[in-house]
This record gives sequence, C-alpha cells and structure tokens, in this order.
Amino acid sequence: MPRERSFSEPEVVERLADAFTTHGFGGTSMAVLQEATGLGKQSLYNAFGDKAAMYRQAVEGSVSRFSACLPAVQAAPDGRAALARLFERLVEDCRSDQPSRQRCIVTCGLLEDLEDPALRGLLEHKWLATHEFIRSQVERGQRDGSIASRRPSAELADQLMLAVSGLRVMARVPGGAQRLEHSVAAQLALLDSG
Repeated sequence: MPRERSFSEPEVVERLADAFTTHGFGGTSMAVLQEATGLGKQSLYNAFGDKAAMYRQAVEGSVSRFSACLPAVQAAPDGRAALARLFERLVEDCRSDQPSRQRCIVTCGLLEDLEDPALRGLLEHKWLATHEFIRSQVERGQRDGSIASRRPSAELADQLMLAVSGLRVMARVPGGAQRLEHSVAAQLALLDSG
C-alpha cells in the first residue's frame, strides 16, 4: 500500500517556483530543490517527475496564482480600470517577500534562453497569453471610451508588457519600490493620448 504524502503539493510547487525564479532553470540543482522544499530527491521525483516536469509545474503554478486576479480585473467597469487593477496586483507582487511573486518566472525563463524547446515554448505561450489579455483590455477601453488612444491595441499592449517587466526590475533597486505607483500612472497615461 502506497504511503500517504505528508506535504501540501501547492506549497511545494510554490517553493519550487521560488527556487527556479531565483536561480533559473539551469542554475537550480536537485540539491537546491531539496533545500527549498525540504523534501528528499526521491520524494520530489515521485511527486513531481524530473526537473523539467518540476519546472513546468512551477511555471503553471505561478501563472495560475497570478491569473486568479483576472476575474476581478475583468469585473472592472471599463478597460482602463481593468488595466489599472492588473497593475495594482503587479505592484503588490513586486512588494512581496516571495521571490516567485517579486519576479516573473516566465520573464526570468525567457531571459535565460532555455535550450529545451518544450520549456521555451511553454514560456512563450504564457507571455503571449498575458500580452493577449492586456491587448483585449486595451480594445475594451477603446470601445467603451475609457482609453482615448487610437493607436493599435497590439502596439499599446507591447508598451504595457514592457512596463510589466520593467516594474519588476525597478522594485529590486534601492528606492524603486517607492516609485512603482508613479511609474504605473505614467504608463497608463500613454493610453490617454492619440
């Protein structure tokens, strides 16, 4: 009869995400994963599969956690308010004490330039899904009149995606965390002009 697991899978996935976000896929050894999770190598393999499978689960867990805010974002009264809510959540994450919330595992992975095409494809898919969500909210705002800019929605989404990554970097430099709201306001102001 198999032994019952004595750990919370979501908590372990969160710790895996912290480790991979901090050290990158290539820099995260099994020893690092064991230390981060408090589990032995065999327990990790039995529960989550090989290192690539652990990474995929860490990416999915991080993205799912962030995506949990999307219903509240979509419930905003207009497209601009939806984007403001999304960026409020981002600022909250940037100020977190958890590495996997402070940094974006997807962005970190894309910067690492992973050789595994399946992992790279997963990260690209997640990045594009976020871009598409932001683009859809820009279009919503253009339709409902809350966004004055008539620039193409994909172009505005590109600029806002730059802000998403840039805010995470800004939060990590001295004094940057105090400037996040001002920077968000400046980025959202781009939506007000032709």
